[in-house]
Amino acid sequence: MQRARRLASVAVVASLAVAGLSACRSEPSVAAYLGDNRLTESRVQGVYDQAHDAVVAAAAKSPAGAAATMPITRNDVVRTLVSADVLAQVAKQQNVSLPADLTLDDYASSLHVPATTEFVQLYAQADTYVRLLRQGVKDAPAITDADLREVFDVLAANGQVQEGATFEQFKSSLQDSNVQLVQGAAAVRKEIAAVTDKLDIKVNPRYQPLGIPVLQFQTQNGDVRPLVSVPLGSDDTAPVSAS
Repeated sequence: MQRARRLASVAVVASLAVAGLSACRSEPSVAAYLGDNRLTESRVQGVYDQAHDAVVAAAAKSPAGAAATMPITRNDVVRTLVSADVLAQVAKQQNVSLPADLTLDDYASSLHVPATTEFVQLYAQADTYVRLLRQGVKDAPAITDADLREVFDVLAANGQVQEGATFEQFKSSLQDSNVQLVQGAAAVRKEIAAVTDKLDIKVNPRYQPLGIPVLQFQTQNGDVRPLVSVPLGSDDTAPVSAS
């Protein structure tokens, strides 16, 4: 059986500009509500446009003069902004602080977006928060078959498990380091969910499904995708009009 792929520890992202909410919580200009705060569409567009312009400028300066391809979407921006707000709150509760050096160039290389953009800076902050929260887990509950089954299903759906391989084969092939990663991620997911439950997060349907990645993996073509996540909002309860 093909060895289970190494689990990437890249996780999600950044800082949220907020404003007061209206009582109806149904403004079409809102991408997401987080308790008494809101993430506006204009905020999302601003972060996306800055990243887009930087990608185009970088492509124009490349020796080959290749056409610019935008590697992120507005959904990525929303996920990053929401995640940053929530993760900052969780980190504060756990007395976790960011280091001075976030190695932005490394993130820029992975995301294919210049390090000078706010998107990369916020992504790096959120990913570092998650990594530090995982490292700070002590006496994490034993990992369950349900936890591993979730990981198996995600990897299988993305073509990262050998065709025909069973869950039991996958489980027995996991290295101890990967099991510990999932175990720590499951514990941190509970910490994050405790915060998101209190915030009563609502997400515009156009950005659903949305979640905060706690652990991610890298596909064979280099894409980074969520492996263990905290789901946010729900399609049927999101109050924001799409029009």
